[in-house]
Amino acid sequence: MKLSILDYVPIFEGRNATQALNHTVELAQLAESLGYYRYWVAEHHQVYSVASSAPEMVMMTLLEQTSSLHIGSGGVMLPHYSAYKIAEQFKLMEARHPGRVDLGTGHSPSFKSVNKALNEEKTKPVSYQTQITDLLHYFNSDTSNKHRFKGLQATPLIETSPNMYILGTSKQSATIAAENKLPFVIALMGQDYNHTKNVISYYRELYNQLHPEGLPYVIVSTFVITASHQNQVTELEQSFHLWLMRISYLNQPKSYFPPKYALNRKYSSREKDKIKRNHNRVISGSPKEVIERLNSIILEFEADEIMIQPHIYGENARKSLIELLAQENID
Repeated sequence: MKLSILDYVPIFEGRNATQALNHTVELAQLAESLGYYRYWVAEHHQVYSVASSAPEMVMMTLLEQTSSLHIGSGGVMLPHYSAYKIAEQFKLMEARHPGRVDLGTGHSPSFKSVNKALNEEKTKPVSYQTQITDLLHYFNSDTSNKHRFKGLQATPLIETSPNMYILGTSKQSATIAAENKLPFVIALMGQDYNHTKNVISYYRELYNQLHPEGLPYVIVSTFVITASHQNQVTELEQSFHLWLMRISYLNQPKSYFPPKYALNRKYSSREKDKIKRNHNRVISGSPKEVIERLNSIILEFEADEIMIQPHIYGENARKSLIELLAQENID
């Protein structure tokens, strides 16, 4: 099973953003030594407990500190930005590290205030599909009449291009991926499994119909929790679910809660219900149980790759998690 990682760059209690970023570099280096295929960084705004508001900046740091790992965004929320500027940023990374740069894009609007701030003074929004088309033109150095900005090229001019991926959970996103002959990345965020299966099947069918000579490619992403002992798994689960519940609150936490705090906290019946609903957003258990479940996802969804989200508390716990899964995947 091909395993990859999507990192939120968590800021743990008592730590700061500098320490969180340093840890992410260490985790990526460890992932590379363990044989993980790619390492992506999420984009989150106005979420105080993570240091991933500008994934392209983290990406360049990771590219400089690794040698073979594919480094990418999971993903850049393209409607917030100019496709031209994104093309320049990713071509610059590709120029420095040819063949290792992945551009995963999404179109989440984020918080209203974030969306407004990032789109300040824009009078007419550009469709997501149009931006994807623009990026393909820029990456292929295409200046033909079909280009909205004929004659315009994104620099630097290089021989290779970043690899593009479409992130989403809907048929709309699957359609954009299939029509543009791009891989499709879908996260298990609590949606109905039949819906996910239908979206992936739709993507594959449309891709094969439009590009019979090509090969559709599906990456499934999910939160995972594991450790050497079950009591550690239980503690990490408590901490994770408290974080997941609280980030949508107005008074969201400034850092990721430690297990001790999560275990001692009193929960209202409403909070308990919300935590219960979130249980299907994470795969948790012993390393063997987690790998078995990931393998079943490969079979169930005909996925080509699994991208784990090791969003648990503690630097050592995160390192242990990716080590344990890598070893179990080999066995």
